[in-house]
Amino acid sequence: MEQLEGDNTCMAALSLEDRVVVAQDQPFEMDTHQHQHQCAGGGGADEVEGTTTTKKKKQKKKKKAAATKLGLLSDGDSAAGVHLLLPSQKLVEKNFPWTTVIRPRRGRCAIATRAIKAGEVVIAEQAVAFVPRSQDHTAVCHACCKDLGHNSFSFECPVCKHVVYCQECQAKALDNHSSWCAVSQQLNEIAKKSDCDEDLLRFVLALALRQPSRSEHSKKASEDGEDKSIGTVKEGVLYPTFQDALGLQTHQDKVSAAWKASVQKGCSLLLSTYESSLGNAGDANQHKETSLHSSVEELQILAMLVNTNAHGMGAQGLHNTDVALGIFPFVSMLNHSCWPNCCFASEGSVMYVRATQDIAKDSELCVSYINLYEPRGVRKQNLADSKHFDCSCPRCSEPLISSIDRFLEGCLCTVRGCSGVLLKSSSLHAKNVKSEDNSLSSWECDLCSHVVDPHAPGPLFPGKTLTLDNKPWELVPAAENSFAAAMGVYRERRFKDARVLLERFLADFSGKLHPLHVLLFDALTPLMNCCRAMGDAAEGSRFCHIILDCLEKVMPGLSLELANFYFCLGEMYSERAEARSTSQVLAKRYRKQAQETFQRVRAIRETCLGKANLPPY
Repeated sequence: MEQLEGDNTCMAALSLEDRVVVAQDQPFEMDTHQHQHQCAGGGGADEVEGTTTTKKKKQKKKKKAAATKLGLLSDGDSAAGVHLLLPSQKLVEKNFPWTTVIRPRRGRCAIATRAIKAGEVVIAEQAVAFVPRSQDHTAVCHACCKDLGHNSFSFECPVCKHVVYCQECQAKALDNHSSWCAVSQQLNEIAKKSDCDEDLLRFVLALALRQPSRSEHSKKASEDGEDKSIGTVKEGVLYPTFQDALGLQTHQDKVSAAWKASVQKGCSLLLSTYESSLGNAGDANQHKETSLHSSVEELQILAMLVNTNAHGMGAQGLHNTDVALGIFPFVSMLNHSCWPNCCFASEGSVMYVRATQDIAKDSELCVSYINLYEPRGVRKQNLADSKHFDCSCPRCSEPLISSIDRFLEGCLCTVRGCSGVLLKSSSLHAKNVKSEDNSLSSWECDLCSHVVDPHAPGPLFPGKTLTLDNKPWELVPAAENSFAAAMGVYRERRFKDARVLLERFLADFSGKLHPLHVLLFDALTPLMNCCRAMGDAAEGSRFCHIILDCLEKVMPGLSLELANFYFCLGEMYSERAEARSTSQVLAKRYRKQAQETFQRVRAIRETCLGKANLPPY
């Protein structure tokens, strides 16, 4: 996702617990906590201007020098749209069916060099570095990212109680764990002191340890004459280099001052703590081998690189929850589209990107890294805030009046005989829509052009009693409040009460909001889960059918999210077949429907994952 406006984001996956988000395309941004105040004590912001300017210039010079030493683009180069090919690019072109080209406003783009079949591997890439998420640190091996199931052997460090290894990695990994161990015990405290994300600091440390030493960095070739900045391909998997990762965008000029301040403090504490732990170890040779070879400024730049380019990694089961974060330089070359033609999923520490449809030669390869079942304004705002670009993909470029996106935010027109939807006039006619713009805008029907204006003098509908149906600017907030109340009960796992509230929500707002409206859609998955929790597979399967119908209309194409919902449907068919109250005739029909549905799951997973199997729990 090397777009000029923003590099690729890390993508998290769908959890069927709440929906309510796209399976493998959800973004994760490791932002630090927002500062609640400018500075402690009075007058802190009133320093002498000349002193402040001098400090800023010195800091800028330090960062530029650090970027130069690391081999990264400077702020000026990034702003000017300078994009260089990564060192291993030619190796990628020899082994995978695409190349990188540079296009105006898009930056680096992955372009197919030949026709690509659905399900074909576009890139298989080993992570330059990865770290398990803190809340899931026991889910995978910290050395190979292998899934540690209930029956798998695992070893947890008894000292730091954070690092966990599988049986295969235990012995080798523990030899290099001593320096990590001392820092790991203090990372939580460092994160609190600096108001910085703990996982971000952990990832910066992991990436810094991959940096070649000063002598290695200056040595361009190995003893056998090969360029060490170029990776290798083994058994169809690309092993990129640290230098490949440094070729990614960092958007230093677009990061907030508060974020930079937190990260600077966090990196300073991280570096001093790490070097102190090496000094305490007392082994000079080990100190030389495991030194970070990085300044605070270099660590800050790595933090920006991680924040912009980290990808979610995780299990491929029903929930597809990402449990780790990794850097994959060439996966990051695939730009975002709200109509993607590729998807990705990790196996261990390797990320696989596969085509989800047949792709013609010279077409751009795209993935998605946000929830795609959202109104256009929400999607664009999400990408602008987290990835610093305005999405101009075909779905976002189509006029809203003819796009299916209008249904995700539209209210049904109340004019007799009209089957159109009312949309905010600002959204209907604006080129750059933002989700928060013009909350009291007039609303206009896409078919009959009827306009409803909250500021218009006199009655909106002469001789007619006003209801929420006729006031969409009140209807939508009312729906949001009703849905939020129901979800609050659902998250408390009070499924019986939540089901009542969710069904009431659908009854109150169906026929007022468009059937594809995002609020109605978001209510369906928790409602399906409530039905299943109460043993009502019949109603659960009915809601699952509606979910699948919505997904296939709004997001045509294959995805793991689609496979997950088909799997749920197949399970509910099986439950209905085995129910005591089911007749033999109906049981036979339900079993057949279950088999057909599971076959659909296998077909989707074979395309998206290369495995024609059912998802494990």
